[in-house]
Amino acid sequence: MSTMANQYSITVSDGSDEALKQLKRMGYKTSQVIDAAIVILGPETLARMTRWTKTVRQEQEQGYTGESE
Repeated sequence: MSTMANQYSITVSDGSDEALKQLKRMGYKTSQVIDAAIVILGPETLARMTRWTKTVRQEQEQGYTGESE
């Protein structure tokens, strides 16, 4: 992996926060975990996952259950 030269300030969901805390307890640095995910998954996959997550959250807010009426 490349050196960690760029810094970002990010806001994460409660679920992401818990996952990052768990990884930290396991001895991993947050920056390295995030960097590995971005490098391995790539921008296209991350964009697809972001769109999917947004769609799921919108459906949950609208009460969509996935079952036909």
